[in-house]
Amino acid sequence: MTQTSASGASSEIPDTSSSYEFNSSSSMERPMGQKAAKRKGKAKEISNATQDARNKRAETMERLAQSKEDEIELKVMQIMMKDTSTMNESQRDIHEKYCNKMKKKIWIVVSTTLNYM
Repeated sequence: MTQTSASGASSEIPDTSSSYEFNSSSSMERPMGQKAAKRKGKAKEISNATQDARNKRAETMERLAQSKEDEIELKVMQIMMKDTSTMNESQRDIHEKYCNKMKKKIWIVVSTTLNYM
């Protein structure tokens, strides 16, 4: 673009439109800034930490459940193996009914487990 001044001299004015001009057909991408990169890195660390915490909690809950199951199994075995010689007749009947009930439950669990194998 050429411009003529009052003295009659002409000067070249650079064209202000450049390759940076907005063009809807091409998308302009620029590099990620330092702050954005830092946020992105922290977000990844947080998600990894969150997943690690979930995994650790799941493992802890699994161990707790196994511990409770073992505790119940021990109590059942103690009751089933209890000495009945010192019990009166009604106590022995109750004990025998409880033991039979537990045997049925154990048999159901064992047979179900074997069917899934």
